[in-house]
Amino acid sequence: MLHLKEFWLENERCGEPFSTDKPRAPLALIFEDHFVTNLVPIESTARYYADPAYMIDIHRRANDILEKEIGRRFYSDDSAYYIKGAFEVLMGARRVIREGNTPWLETRVEDIEDVKKMIRAAEKWEAAIPGAWKLEKEKLRKNHGKRLLFAHPANGPATIACNLLGTNNLCMFMMDEPEMMDDFFAVTAEKYMEFYDAAMLEDNGVVGREGFGVNDDNCYLFPPRQYERFCAPFLEKLFRRYAPAPGHVRRQHSDSAMGHLMGSLNALGVNEVNFGPELHPAAIRKAMPKAVIHGQIPPFALRNGTYEDIVDYVKRDFEAVGGDGGLVVSLAGAVPESTPLRQIRNLMAAVEKYTRYG
Repeated sequence: MLHLKEFWLENERCGEPFSTDKPRAPLALIFEDHFVTNLVPIESTARYYADPAYMIDIHRRANDILEKEIGRRFYSDDSAYYIKGAFEVLMGARRVIREGNTPWLETRVEDIEDVKKMIRAAEKWEAAIPGAWKLEKEKLRKNHGKRLLFAHPANGPATIACNLLGTNNLCMFMMDEPEMMDDFFAVTAEKYMEFYDAAMLEDNGVVGREGFGVNDDNCYLFPPRQYERFCAPFLEKLFRRYAPAPGHVRRQHSDSAMGHLMGSLNALGVNEVNFGPELHPAAIRKAMPKAVIHGQIPPFALRNGTYEDIVDYVKRDFEAVGGDGGLVVSLAGAVPESTPLRQIRNLMAAVEKYTRYG
């Protein structure tokens, strides 16, 4: 019988990477806004994304359900991110919120001249955090005693570029205007570090630089040569600044087909990965022998599969790479919306039974 609280207490003792001196493989789950807006009755998705106090209240209600049904609280009851994709908004992307949808970013770029204007505008930044945002932060603190955060797990260089330039434009520019793209990625990396320093290290009081991770789904669009030219130097700057020591976490999430870029990421010292379901964990281990693998269960196998399907994936991943202690059982991405909570309990039960050491 699965005991919910005991499962997560044991899970806390399973985190040491590349060690088998632990009860079993750990389980990690990512719950995002897609899931919460389906789990909890919401009056307005537009309000959820525009009103931080309302977002926090929705998270509290979601946590109450999750704690009862699967034994843990996963969302923050104390804080909210002000704008998802805040850096891209600062750089000039347009944030679009429509009722019933999650927000998205639209480019304002039509041609290469617009890219030049974007670079010149970024170079003239006077403050990485706008004063209006700080007023919102103080308003939430004063009225609700909660925190407003300006940064979140960072988008990687490919996703930032797609958000700022548009996917079609990016694909054309990196082939037809490579020198201008060199300038774009160099300036974007510099300005991202200014933003991150202001948002996380200064404004949010984060102390130390002992790890860094990016979410970069769009990097699958880059052929290896273009990735090495444009994206790898960007990531190298971030890792050198925020994860400089050998033991620091350098994480890459991209729930897309990443087989063609694993060599580049390994050379960058990426040591924690969460890739798309197309990849077998054994292929990841071969290409990235020092990386902790979060995966590789297909998200929709969890949502729609049988208990036997879930067991098969858990056993496959553990048998493939669990023996070295470098596996964290997880989905190849986030928990999909509408996933029944009984399916998550099924996953927990499978991990408890089939990934034990000793």
